Amino acid sequence: MFQNDDHASFQAAEALKNLVPFMKVDSLIDLIAVGNEFCHLAFASLPSLSAPVAAALAERGTRDVRLVLILNKDISIPIAALIELLAQSNADPEVMLALEERSEADLSLWKALLSTRLHWIAARSDQAITHETRVITLLWSSPISVRRHSINALMAIKQITPQLLFSTFRAGAREIAVALLAKASALPSQVIDHALTTKDPELIRSIARKAGLANILVDDLLNAIDAMDDHLSGDQKMAA
Repeated sequence: MFQNDDHASFQAAEALKNLVPFMKVDSLIDLIAVGNEFCHLAFASLPSLSAPVAAALAERGTRDVRLVLILNKDISIPIAALIELLAQSNADPEVMLALEERSEADLSLWKALLSTRLHWIAARSDQAITHETRVITLLWSSPISVRRHSINALMAIKQITPQLLFSTFRAGAREIAVALLAKASALPSQVIDHALTTKDPELIRSIARKAGLANILVDDLLNAIDAMDDHLSGDQKMAA
């Protein structure tokens, strides 16, 4: 139950929401500067807020206010403000998930999310686990839409490396391997999938060259693909 003062603050904040459409942006920002958490929560849940007001809430709000703000997909929040929210969250899993669910297309936000996610995984995993394994774990556990943005971010920071490609194939993560190789080669995933299914070495060599792999590494890729097939065949035998 609310204490009397809290109840009064809640009621005042709810009443204030009705006045927001009639207030100027500068007045709203001033009100955020002096308002309490009830006021901030009321504003953060509104279906329409201007970008400057949303940015002011992001800067001054508590964790709960920021979460409500991020989850409110009806309002536009400046990308710089979203990245700052992420930076201030100390890799809070709920904040990261809320930001991912906004499905913003901005690459800079997804690069920040990718970096934060990987640091979060690294802090909670055995230090002997390789960076490539952490990336594969992140991509494999992500919804397809989030995975696509994360792969775009990996490409942008030049992290779709030969080692990551080889590790993904050797781990038997075919779906992830196809997506990574398609991004690196700028070819449709159907082409990659066909090459892996037919195991056409010349087609795979061509794809590898388009993905920027040096000739000396192409045989390593072919070996990694063979290892993936062996891995998947072993899994199927165990399931039978």
